[in-house]
Amino acid sequence: MTEPHSLIGHLERTAQTIRDLEAKAQQALNSGDPDEYKSLLERKCETLEDLPQRLAPALNDLPQDQQSSVESQIAGFAQRAAQALELDSVFFMYALLYPETYQPGAPNDLEAFILTLRSSL
Repeated sequence: MTEPHSLIGHLERTAQTIRDLEAKAQQALNSGDPDEYKSLLERKCETLEDLPQRLAPALNDLPQDQQSSVESQIAGFAQRAAQALELDSVFFMYALLYPETYQPGAPNDLEAFILTLRSSL
């Protein structure tokens, strides 16, 4: 059995990719390039939308009692990302992963999920 840390590692790389895309998107917006801003936020959503397929093999490495809840959480991230893309809502794309009560510097929803997952494995 492979370590479940492969799942955590992949999620951490995904979370970093998303933070990088968000930073680039903010730079594009600050530079007055709304098209690039939207394009980068779309890439953020596509990254989340692809998670279930990319993580399927690693999910099999989880303890049986955790597989369905982790799979459900990952599917939720993907579903919300797909909705943002379908609605073509830049605000929804931007706000994806950030609850209304989000404070700058705090973990976003994906990062909080990773922390929870790390403590439960």
